[in-house]
Amino acid sequence: MWVPQVLKIFSLVLVLVFAEVVSCVPNLNEVRNDGEPKTTKKTSSTNDGPPHIILMLADDMGWYNAPWNGNAEIQERMPFIHSLSQTGVILDRHYSYKYCSPARSSLLSGRFPLHVTQNNKNNLITNPGGADLRMTLLPQQIKHASNSSYKTACIGKWHVGGRSTANLPTSRGFDHHFGFLKGGQDHFTQINTDTHNMPFVDLWSQQAPAFGRNGTYSTYLYAMDAVNLIQQHSPKTKPLFLYLAWQAMHGPLEAPPEYETPVDNDSPHRARSRMNAMAAILDEGVQNVTRALRESGLYENAILIFSSDNGGWIQAEYGGNNYPLRGGKVTDFEGGVRAAAFVTGGYVERHAPHLVGTRSNLLVHLVDWYATLVGLAGSGQNNETRTRPIEDENDDVPPVDSRDFWHALITPNNTNVTAVRHEIPLSYCTPEAECDFPGGTGDHALIDWPWKVVNGTQGGLGVWQGTQFPNATKRIPMPGPDAGCPNGCLFDIEKDPTEHVNVKDQYPIVFRRLWDRLLEVGQGVYQTNYDGGAKTCLPVSTAYKRDKGYLAPRCTVDDDAEMAAEAQ
Repeated sequence: MWVPQVLKIFSLVLVLVFAEVVSCVPNLNEVRNDGEPKTTKKTSSTNDGPPHIILMLADDMGWYNAPWNGNAEIQERMPFIHSLSQTGVILDRHYSYKYCSPARSSLLSGRFPLHVTQNNKNNLITNPGGADLRMTLLPQQIKHASNSSYKTACIGKWHVGGRSTANLPTSRGFDHHFGFLKGGQDHFTQINTDTHNMPFVDLWSQQAPAFGRNGTYSTYLYAMDAVNLIQQHSPKTKPLFLYLAWQAMHGPLEAPPEYETPVDNDSPHRARSRMNAMAAILDEGVQNVTRALRESGLYENAILIFSSDNGGWIQAEYGGNNYPLRGGKVTDFEGGVRAAAFVTGGYVERHAPHLVGTRSNLLVHLVDWYATLVGLAGSGQNNETRTRPIEDENDDVPPVDSRDFWHALITPNNTNVTAVRHEIPLSYCTPEAECDFPGGTGDHALIDWPWKVVNGTQGGLGVWQGTQFPNATKRIPMPGPDAGCPNGCLFDIEKDPTEHVNVKDQYPIVFRRLWDRLLEVGQGVYQTNYDGGAKTCLPVSTAYKRDKGYLAPRCTVDDDAEMAAEAQ
């Protein structure tokens, strides 16, 4: 009687031992080639929702300063960004405004720059320029489109207004904010000047100055904050919208000395080697942020956009290079307004694998990311029913200009340059919408593909740069030596993308059509000057004392205005 019972027990023991042995054998599907466990594949519910949106804006990165445009010197210093650009699609006809605040205000408001602001006057903190307070900004639109499912963050350069607390990122849709409010600063100290050249530390966190956090090189500073944000964000909770506006490669040309490598034929102030050093640090910053996205599991369902805000500075010793394009920052020539950009990310690789390693000639403007990202946030993978931005219910501000170009971008074999738009009004500088020095009133431009009309002196900066620029023999003053187009020029930018040949006389009818359209566009110019009732501003010395030398909004709503608002 005992034999069967013993056999039964023995069999059970064998089963348990076998199970223990099997459990100790590594699953080959969870082992990488290096023997370490690979990241567990996310469930479809994680990947099928709205994508994480990582929007990186480099500052003043010239066309030839972008590592995917043939510059071997830059490729050597930016190997990661160059390789990252090859995992997605490069946007070869991606336009913007010719300088800082208008480009950023356009991106975040969904209006062309000439319908929001065309100057950098908010480099003075009390100026009401930037994006009008009555306009709904991109993070607010993304939250609305997704039923508030997104966490939104702004890190780095703001430059969209800081007159009052109502202008700050956390008042305009961003849950998290760390960065500087104005247009530029010392990379090491974060110091900038304001009224009467008073030096302030321009560094802000959430709703207060970031006391004690300055003193680290800016690219390190903003990369660290982005990495911390990503590491603390769970992909299973909310999708993430991160607007990471790097200070690099904006002047002043500063970098830790260990990053600077001498180059042949450099300028007397080593502008090219210093620019290359800033590029190398930016490359590290982008690599660190991308690594954090991968390690956290966000990258697999992320769209990563990397773009310059405008062309590179070419005058004096600013280090920009837009070869082979004409002109640079502050001009309407291609070197000033054709912004180097690409799109990548796990979302792109999974849903549009045919885009990997390609270049697109789709004609788009920086403003078009507004509607495109709102559509992606609202519809997730459903590219047939796209969410559109809500229109602001205020007749005092222009309507949204942005167009959703995602479907046109991902359509296989789409060679239609004008699938989204055929016309881009680039600028229309007037005494009211005053454009920055060395440009100014009379500088206008408009694209009606493949034609482009340019007017004005363009600051004398309509010059061409070589592959080694800046260099020891060529220094461009400000204003520059070029005559520009004081009586208007016409270019065929499809056949002549470097704008060498003015064909105005050969095509007078085309020129007249574009010129009349440009004048018509000029009738609709809108310059933000709305202060939201914040009319009482502290003197600069009082503000300096109040905020312990840190920059902060200086204007508040008057008591009478507050009481009137409460009564309503």
